[in-house]
Amino acid sequence: MNIHLENVSPFEYSTPCLVVPVFQGEGELSGIAAELNGRLNGLVAEVIAEDGFKGKAGETFVLVSNGQTAAKRVVLVGVGKAEKLTATHLRNAFAKAARRVRELKKDSFAVALPAFSTLESLGVSLEALAAAVVDGTVLGLHRFDDFKTDEESKSLTVVEALTILSPDAESDAMKSAVAVAQVSAEANLRARLWVNLPANKKTPQYLAEQAREIAHENGLNCIVWDEDRILAEKMGALYAVGMGSDNPPRFIVLEYSPRGTEHDAPIVIVGKGMTFDTGGYSLKASENMEDMKDDMGGAAVVLGAMSAISQLKVPHRVIAIVASAENMINGKAQRPSDIVTARNGKTIEVLNTDAEGRLILADALSYASELNPRAIIDFATLTGAIGIALGTEAAGLFSNNDELANRVLASAEDVGERLWPFPLWEEYREHVKGTVSDVKNIGKPRKAGSIAAAVFLEHFVGEGIPWAHIDIAAVAFTRDDLPLTQRGATGFGVRLTLDLLRNWQ
Repeated sequence: MNIHLENVSPFEYSTPCLVVPVFQGEGELSGIAAELNGRLNGLVAEVIAEDGFKGKAGETFVLVSNGQTAAKRVVLVGVGKAEKLTATHLRNAFAKAARRVRELKKDSFAVALPAFSTLESLGVSLEALAAAVVDGTVLGLHRFDDFKTDEESKSLTVVEALTILSPDAESDAMKSAVAVAQVSAEANLRARLWVNLPANKKTPQYLAEQAREIAHENGLNCIVWDEDRILAEKMGALYAVGMGSDNPPRFIVLEYSPRGTEHDAPIVIVGKGMTFDTGGYSLKASENMEDMKDDMGGAAVVLGAMSAISQLKVPHRVIAIVASAENMINGKAQRPSDIVTARNGKTIEVLNTDAEGRLILADALSYASELNPRAIIDFATLTGAIGIALGTEAAGLFSNNDELANRVLASAEDVGERLWPFPLWEEYREHVKGTVSDVKNIGKPRKAGSIAAAVFLEHFVGEGIPWAHIDIAAVAFTRDDLPLTQRGATGFGVRLTLDLLRNWQ
């Protein structure tokens, strides 16, 4: 999408459609909305008083300007009550406005950034408002119709351009905020594409090819290990998960080292890359199994972030690791009660072949720990239990280091991707203690399932290394239409990761 900043009066800027934000419950209209009301002879106030539009967050109403503005159509978009204003409300509101523009079959539009004095009192800068416009527009307009061939789908309007109108359009801060938001949002869309692809279009080898493409585009280093190298490198857990598929496992490493950081301790981001998960011999129920194409959502997060990291000029050395496999069934597939050995030498009894994500991450985290990292952050669609605990409103955060956890939580708040921290108390370690092995890959039945999975992973993190695990199983894929995502992949975690890396001190 082409996104521009212009220092032009909203009422003099020629555009097919002008979007004007309106607060809910204002005694009197203010700012741009008040000026628009005057130009339209009180029409905005009349709409609020008589036509049901109240300015609730995400509510829209279309006006015909009748020549009183350069735009033929004006879309009023509610941003909710001023005292409850958040960046998330703004993102969602502008997403709804952008979709309304598309419904009007307009291929471009402009947004009038209000000079609300209220924004300053709420701590919302114009830069943050502009970023919310970009986030809402780019994310909210996304739809996955790559495999549709009907004429109706082919003829759908594509919104190609957005202009943000602001008196601060020429400021470096405003330009930076818009550029960062666009790069981050487009990286999110790239991750969505990978997750949305059906399993017959993506395999572990496909993810490896995507990593090589990212490396080529961004000047990164990339290594890929095939199944023979994986076995030679003593990654017994990853190998065991993948050996039941005709599409063998891959281990992928991408490295970003800006000038002068080549020998620095890296920040390591790790992603679970199950390109499809049948559950193996512990077969999943058929209900919703088709959505298990999303089980490489963690891999999509780290690959999406790495696709944007050089554009955003992150000043730190960052290494991304993806362990990728298909969990299928054949004569070579692992069985319940098998014992495998991870790279760090710990033995694992596989009591449930559907708890495979933690197995491939065991080898990935072991390898990450050998890199002398400043910190390790992993993303994984790991447990159904996290959705029972949190619903689809947040991902779970597990960490052995309060400073790192607080960094991650701050970035999650900044980008509107909610996290909720869980404990890793000593007592939970008993849940995965092995009887005939060092550890087992499941905990107690229906007891603290997400925590047990995190405690299992902790066995493969080197001593003293700050580590955070983010369980995105309930948020990586939505079965409902949401303001920023229609049914399908959400890209949750990409923008969080980029914000975290950009602002790491």
